[in-house]
Amino acid sequence: MQEDRFYHLMSRILSGSASESEATELQQLIAEDEGLRLLYWQMVPGTAEKEEEEQSDALQAYATHYTKMQIAGLMEEEEIPAPAPRRFRKALAVMAFLLVLTCMGGWWYWSALSAQKREAAAQEVKTPKGSQSYFTLADGTEVWMNSNSKISYGEDFNRSSRTVRLTGEAYFKVAKDEDMPFIIEAGGLNVKVLGTVFNIRSYPDEQNTETTLVSGSVAITLADQPGNTIQLKPGEKLAVRNRISPVYQAPHNPDSLEAQQIPILTLSKMRKDPLDGTLLDAGWKEGKLIFDGDNFGKVASKLEKWYDVTVVVENDALFNASFTGVFEKRSLADVLNALQATGKITYNQDNDTVYVR
Repeated sequence: MQEDRFYHLMSRILSGSASESEATELQQLIAEDEGLRLLYWQMVPGTAEKEEEEQSDALQAYATHYTKMQIAGLMEEEEIPAPAPRRFRKALAVMAFLLVLTCMGGWWYWSALSAQKREAAAQEVKTPKGSQSYFTLADGTEVWMNSNSKISYGEDFNRSSRTVRLTGEAYFKVAKDEDMPFIIEAGGLNVKVLGTVFNIRSYPDEQNTETTLVSGSVAITLADQPGNTIQLKPGEKLAVRNRISPVYQAPHNPDSLEAQQIPILTLSKMRKDPLDGTLLDAGWKEGKLIFDGDNFGKVASKLEKWYDVTVVVENDALFNASFTGVFEKRSLADVLNALQATGKITYNQDNDTVYVR
């Protein structure tokens, strides 16, 4: 029936979800049916003045509509009621207006929720194997990220704190803010800085988490030993072993010994390429694959991330051998052939898997 269609279209109009064709259809219904037009005036605010101007016509239309409903058997025959008084019509108008506001409020809520979801999605940055990336955080900190790395941070970043979590390797140029230190959580370390340039390498499959300070200062705390802080100076590098080994210390009770597992720390000077002064620990940022006295376990890890391959080491003795070299824009075959030329390894490749012995 037209009345059912009318109420359906009105609900769509008042909720703000009506299409252009539905709005046109409603206008056509109102134009063709005087009774529906009167109902429309009662339900939509802003039509009271028009209704007063055409009050006599509206009354007749209402009576006609009422008669049609009687003929259809929808109402008992009785005295034709007069149209609703103006006060009631205004109440209906207010109710319709409030309905529109409610729908608008719902639309705003879901829009805001969607925006929050988009923001949450933007709080994690990843770089796949075989590539590097660069981006700037909201506080102005510049970040270069090596392959197979991830940085995540909370939605309150640069509001109440500047804390990020790193898995992989990244080079930071931190924007200075003395009131809000920049903190990086990587492996088992918390690195606290103000305005500093440094490199962190923290891959779960590698033996060490390494922090190399280029300029400024950083305070490094072991996550399980918050009372011990190590202050680095420019040009220093700290390596903390991820795989911990037992160190026995005498407790207060001389009759017993307690084993405490603490990471092994190695502090050294950062190294540069003697040919062009490139910082060896951050040469990847310049497109250079660098081995600096690395055992083959670390060499294999770098090859996998740089070229997006799998390296299978079939000779455990290689983990005790060291390799040094700088490769700039060279293919995987070039690097493997150079390593093989040292006489320490042989290899064969099957698609994306390299077998080394």
